[in-house]
Amino acid sequence: MMKTNQQSTRVKTIRALAVLGGLGGLIAFGSFYQYIFQSSEKPAVKEYLGGSGHWNQKAVPISMQCAACHEKEFKQWASSHHAWAFRELDDKYDAEAFHHGSLKAHGSTLTFSTTPGKRLVSDFGSKQQWQVTWATGYHPLVQYLVPSPDGGYHTLSAAWDVSKKEWFDIFSDSREYGDWGHWLGRGMNWNSQCAWCHMSHFSKNYSLSTQKYASTWREPGVTCIQCHGPLLSQRDATTGCMIDPAKKLTAKQVHDNCASCHARREELDDKFRVGAKFDNHFRLELPVREGVFWPNGMQRDEDYCETGLRLSRMGKAGVTCLDCHNAHTGELRLPQEDNSLCMRCHGTGEKVNGIAAPIIDIVTHTPCKQGSKGARCVECHMPESLYMARDPRRDHSWNSPDPQMSIELGIPNACTQCHKDKSNEWARDVVNQFYGAKPKMARYRERTRAVQAAYDGKPESVNKLLESFYREDVPAWQATLLEILHPWAQEDSVQSAAAQALKSDDPLVRAMAVKILGVQGVARNPRLLSDPIRIVRLEAALAAQQVLPPNSAVMKETRTAIEHRADQPSGLMHLAQLCMSAQQMDEAERYMKQALELDPASPVVYRDYAVFLAGLGRQEEAVLLLRQSVTVIPKDAELWYLLGLGEMENGDARAAEKAFSQALDLAPDRLDVLYNRALVFQYLGEVENALQDLRLGAEKDKHSANFPYALAYMLYELKRYNEARDAAHEALRREPTHEAARQLLESVTRQIR
Repeated sequence: MMKTNQQSTRVKTIRALAVLGGLGGLIAFGSFYQYIFQSSEKPAVKEYLGGSGHWNQKAVPISMQCAACHEKEFKQWASSHHAWAFRELDDKYDAEAFHHGSLKAHGSTLTFSTTPGKRLVSDFGSKQQWQVTWATGYHPLVQYLVPSPDGGYHTLSAAWDVSKKEWFDIFSDSREYGDWGHWLGRGMNWNSQCAWCHMSHFSKNYSLSTQKYASTWREPGVTCIQCHGPLLSQRDATTGCMIDPAKKLTAKQVHDNCASCHARREELDDKFRVGAKFDNHFRLELPVREGVFWPNGMQRDEDYCETGLRLSRMGKAGVTCLDCHNAHTGELRLPQEDNSLCMRCHGTGEKVNGIAAPIIDIVTHTPCKQGSKGARCVECHMPESLYMARDPRRDHSWNSPDPQMSIELGIPNACTQCHKDKSNEWARDVVNQFYGAKPKMARYRERTRAVQAAYDGKPESVNKLLESFYREDVPAWQATLLEILHPWAQEDSVQSAAAQALKSDDPLVRAMAVKILGVQGVARNPRLLSDPIRIVRLEAALAAQQVLPPNSAVMKETRTAIEHRADQPSGLMHLAQLCMSAQQMDEAERYMKQALELDPASPVVYRDYAVFLAGLGRQEEAVLLLRQSVTVIPKDAELWYLLGLGEMENGDARAAEKAFSQALDLAPDRLDVLYNRALVFQYLGEVENALQDLRLGAEKDKHSANFPYALAYMLYELKRYNEARDAAHEALRREPTHEAARQLLESVTRQIR
């Protein structure tokens, strides 16, 4: 840990201090600072000597210097969650939690005890004991850290509920030893997953060669220097200030600083400092995969604020964190209970970045009774979700509740979250009665349906996504739709949309456009490889990595960004991909093995490692790895499917059939699995089973010609010509230009004649 000590000063004694204290109160009783003179020639430098709500002022010497001139702001900050984001243990706050408490979770029992000078955690499952070294937070819950053999720290998933005075587990699911997400796994590694947002000027300092941490930080917690800057290398000689007063931050720069922590994002480095651009140091998580966000952009997991804000119309208009929150306390600027916070703009039409807020008459705006909880803006447009099981936080996408989408797609709506005794159908009828048949929220339904269809893997989602993209004017949604379209990047219509998006001023949109265009090699364009924003350059480099020299500037930048994440399995697998592009196969395999060690229950690592081995011609090793994977992760349909393909490649058709059948038990709608099982049945001579699978596939997929054509061909070989003719006709009905089906139909017709 890096500590900054205050510069030593030679204090010139003022002999008459006691006398001055009595002359008209020139030095008031209880004053929080005094003037200390270094010499009669130099101006005074203030030092802060007062108290605050902070846990340990001595630990933040730079912020203490700030307090000398900014006492009010310092005291506000000192009682905020930011100030308590990381702290040493203190009997005042932690003694009760370690008074012989216990918790059963994840197949084990943790006990919490105290010995002289130590707080201990004992795990009966692993039969290990740790001394707790740090704490994070003070309300509504506290989490504790224990040291890890790699030089870092583990964050306990057991947390202390300050109000209920009990231990609880922050995870609702079961996480066993060896799981990535278990508190002793990589997913709960504090240095990698938590520290940057709980410290000021944190550096992870992970060594890829030794696989150890040597992390440092300037001050613990989120202190003055994390939000004010740039920081000078040394104090100003006359004022003692550590901040360059000549540099004034814009509202966007301040907001990007907030977003650096209050976002679900991927770190590209730990060099971000206030004043920098968010998209040069982080890649924002968008609602592109199921389970993280709802398809309308609402938070579903621990998604924080920035993604929702960018997806919202308020974010598009330029609303920032400090429009609603006090910078030092973190609290709201105005009350939300009487809507005064929201109506500050929506009651007056106040402009933000030149865009006037729509004026809202709260009486006619909601069907809920005035003065009730339901009539509060935040209850409808910012419903709460629990983070870490017991910490309610509001959604920042400002969606309007839409019970119709709850009925269709299962998206929560604020109406039935409040009226728990009512149905979604009841809420839909109330909405339609109050707002009419086409309420405002209906304008976003097609986009939401398109996103969900893509989550479900439905081929027809492509056109719906494109239609939504061309209607969309919120950049973050444009970027989301483009990223979801990436699996169909080869299609001309998708390429055309990406080419248009490449002209966008928004870096997220450009980055996703490059990701799609890179499939066709467009990303090799030097202009894209030198884009002013890093996330665009990195997407261009990744798309062109097969042809770019590994020692080129953009590939070095890309590798550095990936190596920053190489303390996690995902980073190691990305690093392996870079090595494969550079034909460094031994190094690539080494990183894959490390990834599997960090997450021995990862289906993605097993999958990619097996595909890698098969690509090198090491088919038997690939099959052995896949057999191992399905014993560790027996409920992953993709691994069973890959195992089936591998068994067929090795010549064991019966083992392949069993693997495909296991995959279909887990994922009955996997048409690729169904198709391959039909071919295996044919190979085994079990023709009726093969025909049954092909007919089932044709029924499930009513658009593609693949299943009816395969059915027609198999029936033709069986000389069942009438049935073959019908199947060939169906294939041509679905795809009139299917040449193979046309030729087969001609052959069948000749046989029938």
